[in-house]
Amino acid sequence: MARPARVPVSLVRVRTRDGVFLDGVCAEPRRRGRIALVWVHGLGSVFASGQPLIAELSARLTRAGLGYFKLNTRGHDVVARAGKRLAGAAYERFGDSVRDIRAMIALARACGYPEIVLAGHSTGANKVLHYLGRTGDRRVLGLLLLGPVSDVAAEQKRLRPRELGRRVKIAERLARRDPQALVPRAWGYWSARRYLSLYRPGGAEDVFPYYRPRARWSALRRVRVPVAVIVGSRDEFLDRGPEELIEAFRRNATRAPSFTGIVIRRALHGFAGHERALAEEIVAWARRRRAPRKTRRAGRAAPRRRPARAGATSRGRRVAR
Repeated sequence: MARPARVPVSLVRVRTRDGVFLDGVCAEPRRRGRIALVWVHGLGSVFASGQPLIAELSARLTRAGLGYFKLNTRGHDVVARAGKRLAGAAYERFGDSVRDIRAMIALARACGYPEIVLAGHSTGANKVLHYLGRTGDRRVLGLLLLGPVSDVAAEQKRLRPRELGRRVKIAERLARRDPQALVPRAWGYWSARRYLSLYRPGGAEDVFPYYRPRARWSALRRVRVPVAVIVGSRDEFLDRGPEELIEAFRRNATRAPSFTGIVIRRALHGFAGHERALAEEIVAWARRRRAPRKTRRAGRAAPRRRPARAGATSRGRRVAR
């Protein structure tokens, strides 16, 4: 396999409105376009994680004239600091992700990219969907959800629903006494409040409720930009087939002007070993978000393109609406 071209990457830092510093990297093309892809990492990850994918994406995006930004959220690592408060995966408050993503977008725009494709992997997918569903940010022209697996569904698969329900009740009792109290170590390193955010059905973080037949999907149903869902065919956290998962998202993306579902063959949740195929799909989809130059200058919304018909790709299966 050919190595991606080396692309200069800059270290960046941005400050959120509530005073939290987020570190990260960016890569910019020589001939800058209007669009940047802002990547939000998953649970307990950091901006430097997944370097093979960083290399592939930065090379391919900049070659296509798109900027690339990947920064920490305040949920980076297991335990971190957010000002005077504890954060990191164990202690972060999910709602604060809105402040993090708003700061990331502001950074990309300050670097000269007025239009944003927002991408989130794993828990990052929860965060970007929550952000756009809540804010309706008009600077975002496309939403990419990678490995959007429900934590509740995955944990029910691992423990069985009854056992997860028992643990949630214990965490509720702990949280009433002290939200930062740790749950039993055998459950993982979580504060009681964070455990409930992850694993109690119906909360703000539960934005992919495909495991609940009558769930409202309120965040996704508010999204008014093109949506793409990318899943590994062997994602180890899935409780159903990848096509069934994608169909659940398609049914509930009711206001999105287009929907694309892509399955990366043989890929696990983290897409390790399949970075090239994933990057190719992401860049191809992101490039289609570009509006015609004359339309942008006139200040009018770009005409909607008819989405590609369903078909096979070289390394993934695509389902489009």
